Amino acid sequence: MRKSGGLIFGFLLAFGLCSFGQHFYAFYYDVSGSQDVSVNLLNTMTSDTGYLLKVYDAWGNLLWSKTGILTGYEADYYVLSDYVPRQDSSWGVATVESDDLLIIGLEYMADGTVVSIDTISQGVPKLDPGVPYWLGAYYTQAGDITTGVIVMNPWEVAVSVTVTIYGPAGDRLYQMDVALGPYESEFIDLEAVVGRGGLIWGLVDVMMTDLPVVMALEYYGEILDVKNVTEYYF
Repeated sequence: MRKSGGLIFGFLLAFGLCSFGQHFYAFYYDVSGSQDVSVNLLNTMTSDTGYLLKVYDAWGNLLWSKTGILTGYEADYYVLSDYVPRQDSSWGVATVESDDLLIIGLEYMADGTVVSIDTISQGVPKLDPGVPYWLGAYYTQAGDITTGVIVMNPWEVAVSVTVTIYGPAGDRLYQMDVALGPYESEFIDLEAVVGRGGLIWGLVDVMMTDLPVVMALEYYGEILDVKNVTEYYF
């Protein structure tokens, strides 16, 4: 349900919602090359909720933002290529701030066809200061599949994390420290850093402290599959 900026601003002032941030979500998008993403925002509550959607490029530059209002259980969607320029750097993190709980459905497209669907139902978590936390996900370089790892900073300040790739025997195949500027994203091509082969698969581990990052994995095979990881496992 799209409304003009003036109407939205008036609504937010009237209902005291001009300060977003009660709920904060972040996820991966890509509209470079032949890829595209449809972002579907679903209101899970009976009451109206305001939202603010922002899309950043790989270097952390804001490309587009949109405010909106969803009535009870209403849904809205945006095909990002309608609003974000197609260029090599048009990939990275998108964020959503909302006044109430949302579910976000993501349709990842290649050449105009939906090839992968993911759902974001958990907001970006809060971390205790000085305590390490870990994001984890499965990767595989076996057969005809290879994996790309995207680490994204959804914050307006710089963050640093450590990315480790383990083999199936628990051996450390690769490790790198990643420093991300505000809203910046880093892509790691696992074929370039660990190669390919039937015995190259296992855990992608991201250690973070103070401020959480979010991660996505692109699995390249006969079709593209995309999964977001926004909640720490430990």
